[in-house]
Amino acid sequence: MPKWLSEVGWRTVIGALLLGGIIHITATLAVPLVSSGPAFTKLRDTLPANRMVVLPPLAPGKQPLPYLPPDALYAMCRYDISVDSLTVTAAMAHAGWTLSLHTPQGDNFYVMPAQESRRGDISLTVVPSAERLGEFATTPRRVSAQETLVASPSWEGLVVVRAPLKGLAWRAEAETALRRATCTPVKRQ
Repeated sequence: MPKWLSEVGWRTVIGALLLGGIIHITATLAVPLVSSGPAFTKLRDTLPANRMVVLPPLAPGKQPLPYLPPDALYAMCRYDISVDSLTVTAAMAHAGWTLSLHTPQGDNFYVMPAQESRRGDISLTVVPSAERLGEFATTPRRVSAQETLVASPSWEGLVVVRAPLKGLAWRAEAETALRRATCTPVKRQ
């Protein structure tokens, strides 16, 4: 063992470990702040506003977002509700399908999974959050048996419909169902 190592006190070792931990945590938390931009910035340039787009099957190097699993097909809608609200309709064909709403920062604020007892077309209206409009309701609420109002915490965001593939034989069926998904602006009342 080197002589200098035996002269290092236990307090120095503990201090070095704590300092290393603090630097590690700070660097990890600072990466999103100093990165080239969130994924939403990339999608803002490629996806039209308030229109559902069915993405081509994922392949290495051709993913719109990192870490999307290739065992599913996706439809995405970049929304902007600064002027109008947005009505989203989608077919939830099989268990495992999901419709989710995300903020530009990537926070998921609403998800609707398909279940055996809940299949078929769903419809929801994305509206600005209650604080923006001076109302008090912040939780999703049912307008009718088929439609739900969802308050978005931001003016912009992303709607993602995910259709898991059971196999290649079901790809055409999944793509057809994804093409029926829509994002339509509606006037606020």
